[in-house]
Amino acid sequence: MIDPTLGEAAKQISGLRALIVITMPDCLLYGHWSAREHTFSVEDASGYFGDLIRANRRGLSAIGAWSQDMQVTIESADALVVLREIDEHFVCCTMFDREAPLGLVRLHLKQLIERLRTTLPQVQPEERPRGVRIIEFLDRYAPDSHAVLMRVATRTGIPVDSLRRAETLDAGQVAAMEEAAKRILGLDHLQI
Repeated sequence: MIDPTLGEAAKQISGLRALIVITMPDCLLYGHWSAREHTFSVEDASGYFGDLIRANRRGLSAIGAWSQDMQVTIESADALVVLREIDEHFVCCTMFDREAPLGLVRLHLKQLIERLRTTLPQVQPEERPRGVRIIEFLDRYAPDSHAVLMRVATRTGIPVDSLRRAETLDAGQVAAMEEAAKRILGLDHLQI
């Protein structure tokens, strides 16, 4: 959870509805603050927005335009969502009222990022096993996620019980599981 002083700082920002801090590369919720009740799952939002940052990094790298100061801005009918990397381990997701001026949002976000850099811990993230990350990716994106382990088991011959303990799989099993995941999702590669 974020230091309580962050909530105090966030309250001072006009038009800010919510703040979510996401850990990278796993796209997990680190902490959040909200000005009012919300109807979305903060954990789900963390996963999707983290994946969006990861996809954005790859897209920008593909065209040779990747930058450390990269920012993603999403404008919807009722919200202005801005995602910005704090460092390689954390991403800041802010949700503003739609009427908030973009220039003012950028200024507030820059100040908030500086505060976050001094508040967040210095971490060396532990690399989670690739098999575990593949299963989590499938849970998030596969159609009929309740049956995805059975589908992977059928395609790979790996028992469902073994897939539930994906951290124990050997390299060959993980490679087979990744190929099955790509076929299930219709992707050339998994962004994990």
